[in-house]
Amino acid sequence: MQRASSEQLERLHQDFITALNLLDEQGREPDRWEEECLSYALGAMACGLHLAAEVELAAFARPPSERSPEEIAVLAMKPSRFTKSMLRHGLDYVLKRQTVDMPPPAVDQRIVRAFLDASL
Repeated sequence: MQRASSEQLERLHQDFITALNLLDEQGREPDRWEEECLSYALGAMACGLHLAAEVELAAFARPPSERSPEEIAVLAMKPSRFTKSMLRHGLDYVLKRQTVDMPPPAVDQRIVRAFLDASL
């Protein structure tokens, strides 16, 4: 597990909320790319993979012109799975879980590195 400072955790949570608020301001649900990034970021935060969450939140902010056409094509074949409401609920769960004194999940750092390498 990656040890994160309370400031890093707060920044991750704020970045996630900012992403959802941006979608609210635009009056829309996340597109398939954004949904994928936010769901991966949420899962990474839940597992204590803070660097992976940062990578996914940065990918969320990537303009459409800078998104991989190959990844867009793959995502276009997959159905949407998460709404803003579902993602907010997941974030609430993660935030509440972090306030409970739970043992950290065991994480193999080789898996984290492979994930990050594939995401970059």
